[in-house]
Amino acid sequence: MAVNKINFFPVFLLIIAGILISGRNIVSGQGQCDYQALKVCWDYVKKEGDMIPPSPDCCNAIQNTDMSCICQHLPPGICTVISMKKVVYVTDYCKKPLGGPTCGMLALRGIEDGKCL
Repeated sequence: MAVNKINFFPVFLLIIAGILISGRNIVSGQGQCDYQALKVCWDYVKKEGDMIPPSPDCCNAIQNTDMSCICQHLPPGICTVISMKKVVYVTDYCKKPLGGPTCGMLALRGIEDGKCL
């Protein structure tokens, strides 16, 4: 039985592009949701592949992004393309933990990856 591998990177890009093109300038009390800056972190949070330490560029992007705003405005379906276990690992590694049981509609701990709340 052949198994098709699906590359979710194009889906991720479409989700991000949709947010950027929609004209939504998402701003919170702490700053702007900068989804585009976080694209340097894709290799560290995508579902496929091993959990690896993020690059300095990724950590810099996380340090300079309002992650609570990002969590509040996650697009539907993102939980099918990113690993929340990796997101928690990367944000903790970069010394900016998400702190809380959820990030938008996604549980951060204690739930199988890919399941939205």
